[in-house]
Amino acid sequence: MVDSGKRALSVEESQLNALRHIGLTEYESRLYLVLVKMGPVKASELSFRAQIPRTKAYGAINELERKGLLRIIPGKPDVYSPASPGEVLMPIVNKLSRQLTEAESVIEGLMLTFETNRFVKRDGPKEADGFWEVEGRPGVINKLNQIFSDASKSVNYCTSATGLVRAYKAHCDILEKASDRGVAVRIIAPVNSENAVVAREIAEVLEFKSIDKPFGQNFVTVDSRELIVMEILPEDLRTDQGADKGIWTTNRLVVELHGELFERLWNAIPTRRLPPQTA
Repeated sequence: MVDSGKRALSVEESQLNALRHIGLTEYESRLYLVLVKMGPVKASELSFRAQIPRTKAYGAINELERKGLLRIIPGKPDVYSPASPGEVLMPIVNKLSRQLTEAESVIEGLMLTFETNRFVKRDGPKEADGFWEVEGRPGVINKLNQIFSDASKSVNYCTSATGLVRAYKAHCDILEKASDRGVAVRIIAPVNSENAVVAREIAEVLEFKSIDKPFGQNFVTVDSRELIVMEILPEDLRTDQGADKGIWTTNRLVVELHGELFERLWNAIPTRRLPPQTA
């Protein structure tokens, strides 16, 4: 009959699964859980409590030491002590969480692109059920400037690091005028060494947030009634030429989906000051 002390040390399947999800093997997970629950123990007792053959335990123990999850206290015999889960495991969990959030945003963007493209027949007429195709970078820029000039409530602009520089060159004056007449102009883009000066200048006159990694989609919504999704070809700084393609739509469902996505991105990005310009 198993006593209550041994029952308290039993390995829960949910705990094993959690550790396996962040990269530990079955044996490593069992050993580490026992260490956390028991504290420092000898190898013989550790393998017994974890229900692992002694010959298999040493390899897993070495891996746990390599990963920083235990330390060996020399002696006759050696004793094994667990590292703090908060210090070693939580950074891994936080990193995975950030990666999952970024992946979720990318997938949402792909879903929106997929749904948008369903309405556009690439080999058919340019207009299809409230969707229009705009060809060429100058054409896309002109269309954007037109709807920016007509904006009365909001402009939400999501772009790339290079796209931020293009937006500054092509739209900054019109967007600043829109802001002056009360339009809420918000821009999301990554900031790097090549566009940091532009980002600082934009942030002085418009609402701007820096996203850590490229979102993977260039789009603009205006007044929650118009949307332009852009495919940028090539991804360069020029505003006078390029084989860009834009899909402009007033389809309520698609516009609202992109608007909700922008809000989620905007609210998820912490407000932070851009680093000051260095001499």
